[in-house]
Amino acid sequence: MSLRDTGRRLRLRRTGRVPADARVRHYDELNDDEQGIVRELAGEPWTAPETGDLDDGDVVKFTDYYLVRSR
Repeated sequence: MSLRDTGRRLRLRRTGRVPADARVRHYDELNDDEQGIVRELAGEPWTAPETGDLDDGDVVKFTDYYLVRSR
């Protein structure tokens, strides 16, 4: 999937707790664009354009668990 032009921005926040209703995505399941965004945003206070398949409230398992926030 590619980046979608919604005007929304993603931010990743390290989390020690995974909500029971969260969709958990593993880094190696993501496409190349999404992997690049996760690498760029993990642990950094930056944002990136919303991607095609990462949604607000999802959790990505990368080097830690990261909660996806989209605004």
